[in-house]
Amino acid sequence: MAATPNTQAPPGSNRLIIIAAVVAVAAVIVVNLYVAMIKRNIAEDRFTVYRLTTTLQPGDKLSEKDVEAVPMPKNYSKSFEGFVVEESGRGNASLTAYIGTPIEKIAKRNQFLVFDMFNNPNDTELDTRIDPNMRLIALPVNARTLPGSLVPGMSVDIEAQFPGGVVNILPILENVEVFAVGTRSIADEETRRGRDRFDNISIQVTPEEATLLAKIKKMVIGDFEIQLRNPNDNTTPKIPEGGINPQVLRLIDRGVVAPER
Repeated sequence: MAATPNTQAPPGSNRLIIIAAVVAVAAVIVVNLYVAMIKRNIAEDRFTVYRLTTTLQPGDKLSEKDVEAVPMPKNYSKSFEGFVVEESGRGNASLTAYIGTPIEKIAKRNQFLVFDMFNNPNDTELDTRIDPNMRLIALPVNARTLPGSLVPGMSVDIEAQFPGGVVNILPILENVEVFAVGTRSIADEETRRGRDRFDNISIQVTPEEATLLAKIKKMVIGDFEIQLRNPNDNTTPKIPEGGINPQVLRLIDRGVVAPER
């Protein structure tokens, strides 16, 4: 029988294997430490805001199940002044302070939680309640034709009749929040639901839309028509692109005017 060849490893090879294994383990540790450091830096560069998961009516008390945490990059913090926020590492102390606190005005699903939802509505003047870079404009309506008891904070669609021979009713805006009815604004709306008589509603729009709506008011025949919608319905089937109906904008470009009343 032939002799078995000697297969012993060359001198020093075991040492090299051990060194390679140690280097590999060290590399894994370094990578894990680096990943942990990156994750920690990312967490420190974020803050948390809270988004409502349901619509709350005036008088409803806020609970933890009504909100979800939404992390935001820290460089956006200036855009969230007046919001209930949590800095990294502070837990949810700010949110806890408002748990069980009644809502003072309608707070819609998907809105971010803001301090003003809990403020006394009589503490703030109307003009200070208007969002920055927005304008408040009043539209004439007929209280007798309004659906149900319309109150500030509800969502509506707005339509009107335009000149055109036949009855030419066109949608103007969809899914608009009613800021005020008559002289009563969102912040003035508490738990009552009685109907007040009024002949206008006010909505918040961009400065450009305010100018266009001023022109549209000169064009329409009669008052604006208001259609009440579910607060959780965000669809815009008639004006998919949002904003003022392009068909109405074309009437403005053509200089269509309503007959004298």
